[in-house]
Amino acid sequence: MEMNNKDLVESIAYCGLVCSLCHLSTECDFCKNSAILCKRSEICFQRNCCIPKGLEGCWECTEFPCDKDMHAPPSDIKIKAFVTFIKTKGVETFIDCLVKNESKGIHYGLGKDYDGRENEAEVIALLERCFSSVVFDSRDVKDI
Repeated sequence: MEMNNKDLVESIAYCGLVCSLCHLSTECDFCKNSAILCKRSEICFQRNCCIPKGLEGCWECTEFPCDKDMHAPPSDIKIKAFVTFIKTKGVETFIDCLVKNESKGIHYGLGKDYDGRENEAEVIALLERCFSSVVFDSRDVKDI
């Protein structure tokens, strides 16, 4: 997967997902663009909350975590964890970690390594593996 960090940073959705890495990216114009093709843009709480406040994403909001829409159960816990990570470490570090982890065998995407975690701490621990020089195999990633 060819990844340009600048383009990835620019494609981070208001909720914390990375639009250009989404399995629907070929069918979508990303929520920070026109979002004409996005089926959720009109009802997306995060998008419709951030835009009028002039926020780049939920990580800039004083009300995060708000537990609404994409950040509310039963939504995937990774979304809230991504925003927490961005809020504490920044968008560039978040993308850097995704890219480094990809090269280490830790994959982003629907049904991949960041999905199905029990809590935010597990997702953040997986993201923070980017700071290690160890390359992981799929058994290591599943055991976090």
